[in-house]
Amino acid sequence: MVSHRTLLMLIITATLVREVKADQPPLVLLTEATPFTLTADNSGNGGEATAFVKQLLDNAQLDYELTFEPWKRAYRKAQSNDNVLIYPIARDAAREKQFRWIGQLIPVTYYLFRLTTRDNINVVNLADAKKWKIGVVNEHIHHQFLKDKGFENLQAVNSNYQNIQKALLGRIDLFPMSDGGLMQLCSRDNLDCSSFKPILRLDGISNGLYLAAALDSDQKIIQKLNDSYQNLLANGQHEQVLRQRLLRIEEFNLHWPNQTLTVDATNP
Repeated sequence: MVSHRTLLMLIITATLVREVKADQPPLVLLTEATPFTLTADNSGNGGEATAFVKQLLDNAQLDYELTFEPWKRAYRKAQSNDNVLIYPIARDAAREKQFRWIGQLIPVTYYLFRLTTRDNINVVNLADAKKWKIGVVNEHIHHQFLKDKGFENLQAVNSNYQNIQKALLGRIDLFPMSDGGLMQLCSRDNLDCSSFKPILRLDGISNGLYLAAALDSDQKIIQKLNDSYQNLLANGQHEQVLRQRLLRIEEFNLHWPNQTLTVDATNP
């Protein structure tokens, strides 16, 4: 039986924990509105990334405020403010030292796509793509990658869906997008994925999508997040929650099984 003294100590400890937690402002959790972060109203599908990140934060017993913003704005906030989390963010050498990387959500491969009917577009390397009009999402990793490679004919918008529509209307010739991202968008918006063809894989940015924290975030918070991520990885919740998006990647590989053309990110 627990003694009155022990019970009193437990109550005092719990009260102190609540007070400390109340004194800490909630973490700012930033993302953009995509099929991977928002559940579709009609089907209930999608939103896997948000479901997992919420579970991770709840498991770590951390308070947070979730905000959906255009990616460029969210990205800059995460670069310039402490104790800010951002997801799903792609990871590459240029971004490596700009954030604290909590854990990978899913693997990702990026491609340049064209309409299947646009046989006049012949691209065998990155340099060939420079003469075409390319739609990008503002400050997404593919936008930064192409700018760094000297691309100038880029049209930036706020979502992948806008680029797909522009391609269908003939306003752009190419657009970069991830494997699972295309399949999930086609499913959500009843698009025929066969209308698009991946023509060049962008290896320099094909790694994974992550949950990351602002560089100067509190180390105790980072440790809690890391521990929570590892727990969810070990108990199978990571795979279970994100399984639907992982299946979209498998769908892509079945639909286009021979997309092995690569680009060395170190070459112009």
